[in-house]
Amino acid sequence: MLEVDFGPESEGIAAGERPYGDHDLEYPPLSIPVLVGPALVSDSLEGYTEAFQWEMIGFDLAIVVLLALGLPGGWRRIGGALAVYTAGVVAISGIVLGHSDLESSPLALARFDLVPGFLVLAAVLARERGRAALWSALLSLGIAVKAFPLALFPALLRDERRPGRVALAAVAVLVLAAAIVLAYGDEFGSAIGYHTDRGLQIESVAATPLEIAGINDTSVAATYGSGSFNFTGAGADEARAISLVLLVALYGAVLWAGVRARTPHLRLATALLAVVTVLAPVLSPQFLFWLLPLSAAAYGLGPPNLVLVAAAVMTQLMLQQYARVVVDFDPEFVWRLAGRNALLLVYLALVCAPIVRDGLRARADAPVAASAA
Repeated sequence: MLEVDFGPESEGIAAGERPYGDHDLEYPPLSIPVLVGPALVSDSLEGYTEAFQWEMIGFDLAIVVLLALGLPGGWRRIGGALAVYTAGVVAISGIVLGHSDLESSPLALARFDLVPGFLVLAAVLARERGRAALWSALLSLGIAVKAFPLALFPALLRDERRPGRVALAAVAVLVLAAAIVLAYGDEFGSAIGYHTDRGLQIESVAATPLEIAGINDTSVAATYGSGSFNFTGAGADEARAISLVLLVALYGAVLWAGVRARTPHLRLATALLAVVTVLAPVLSPQFLFWLLPLSAAAYGLGPPNLVLVAAAVMTQLMLQQYARVVVDFDPEFVWRLAGRNALLLVYLALVCAPIVRDGLRARADAPVAASAA
């Protein structure tokens, strides 16, 4: 069992040890209250695990309440969003399909990715209501817990009429994060270096063709480092570089098209987050919890979410064979992973293609409109 337990380091931080200097914490500063909070109400590692799981159940319920009460529209839209979110969480957590080789407990309760997932959903819904300071504060909180929400700031800034409030709210969160680090007498630089040095994770889309070619090849290795198993065979560096180039190019194209076509913030944010999640050289299974709440709200029971839920099912089926990759790239693991990543690419196309198409159409129509004027 490849269990990840935040208990030992969190208990140490609660006792006054430095998060980054003593424990090499790889997450931004506002992850510290999330991780250390359960240690303050427990006297043992077993008690910490239970408290941490209850904390994640609380955020799971918060997402459900936010979808039920914060999503505009009728009961069909809200019901569809709740159904998609619930199905995705259940599928990827092994509640129905069986436990994975990665965690003994449900994945949603073993990691804290539901926390930034909730903050991102709340921020985008607040943006659609024109709450400048609120959406900025919520998104900044998400960034200070896990950095990925930073990718959504350009999309939510589009047509913002109160940039001053946005800046003040973001600065306030930044000051809070800095205060937490300074209170421990610590510094944050090690966490940045941790992520910039990460290799090509075996679950990533870019690693999949190399792993298919390396099935049952004992000369192809998966080496543990920076919190994940990384592909270290021939072509790993090139595949990682290509994935980053594609990520930047597609992100720029979707953002440009979304701004030009005035795509609704909810759908544009979902597409940009999908680009960052699917094409990154690091694609841990729990990263799907970043997408699920936002995509459920944006597309309900539409085709993109049917594909996303299918990808969640395939993720859990892949995790049931996860231990086999430690020895070699077993066919059962590789083909389940390849199926999951193929579904994620289909999902990416479904959410990005309409935005790019509308952006190109708006660009073509602009000269005609200007000429008529």
